[in-house]
Amino acid sequence: MKTATDNLLQAVDRERTKRQMSNREFCKQVLGIDHSYLSLLKAGKRPLTPNIAVRFMQNIPELAPAVTDFVVSQGNNNQKER
Repeated sequence: MKTATDNLLQAVDRERTKRQMSNREFCKQVLGIDHSYLSLLKAGKRPLTPNIAVRFMQNIPELAPAVTDFVVSQGNNNQKER
């Protein structure tokens, strides 16, 4: 089952493809993060935080639906832990 994190990272990839940019270019010029950090996020070696998700949305407004789903899912995860 796909998670909100998976959906958001796939949406980021679709935007990169749409813009016909390499990972390195896209990360530096659009996302404002290092490409190795995005690789760690995709590999699940670093957690995707709501702050990073919002940063993605600020740089790519088209990601708003995926970011919203991700942030809401984080709130739901916190509720389940209580």
